[in-house]
Amino acid sequence: MIDKSKLFRIAHSILKRTQAASFSEALRMAWKAAKIYARMLVGVAHFTFRKANGEIRNASGTLCDINYHPTGNGSHKERPADCICFWDVEKQAFRSFNAATLI
Repeated sequence: MIDKSKLFRIAHSILKRTQAASFSEALRMAWKAAKIYARMLVGVAHFTFRKANGEIRNASGTLCDINYHPTGNGSHKERPADCICFWDVEKQAFRSFNAATLI
């Protein structure tokens, strides 16, 4: 099930960063990201996005059954709503992408 509140926060963040011309376009981008996020919660999702340097990246990510133990000092950095974090099953590390860069 997709959390509508999170969906609209993502869309508003995309629009605020001027990555979409209209709210309907931002909402379309947010729906795409929310569907991938929902698939990652139950298994591995395969998706493609454009990296910050312009390179196209095919990724396989998940958010369930992650064998990870935090090693930091416990500080938490707040991320923008349109930043989607995931566990990359190929690289065995956390990665993130901007919801507006999904292809």
